[in-house]
Amino acid sequence: MAELDVRAVAQTGMAFERNRIEAASLNIARANVVSSTAAQVEPLFMAALSGEELQPGNVKLTGYMKSKAIYQPAHPLADKQGFIYMPDIDLAHEMVTLSSAKRAYEANIKVYNSYKEMSAKALEIGK
Repeated sequence: MAELDVRAVAQTGMAFERNRIEAASLNIARANVVSSTAAQVEPLFMAALSGEELQPGNVKLTGYMKSKAIYQPAHPLADKQGFIYMPDIDLAHEMVTLSSAKRAYEANIKVYNSYKEMSAKALEIGK
C-alpha cells in the first residue's frame, strides 16, 4: 500500500486553488474585452494538473478559446456583418469559483498546519 504524503497533498491543493483564483481573476478582467474577429478574442484560463503525481509544480494555468458573437453594427470594432466578439464568460460562475477556491485554499492551510502540529507532537513523544 502506498504511503499518503499529507504535506504534498496539502501543498498541491494550495497551489491548485491559488491557480483557480488567478484564472478566475484573469477571466473576470477580460469579461468586457471586445474584438473585431473571433480569432483575436483573449483566451480564458483554468487550473489543471499537468502530471500524474500530486506535486505543486504540476499545477498549471491552461488557456482555452471560447467566444461569443454579439450583433452591434454601430460599434466601431464591428465586422462587415455587424458582429463584435467577446470571451464567453459567465461572471456569476467566476465569482463562485473565486469564493469556493478561497475556502478550499483555507481548508488546505488548516490541513497543512494540523500535519505540522502532529509531526511536532510525534517528535516530542519520541524524546
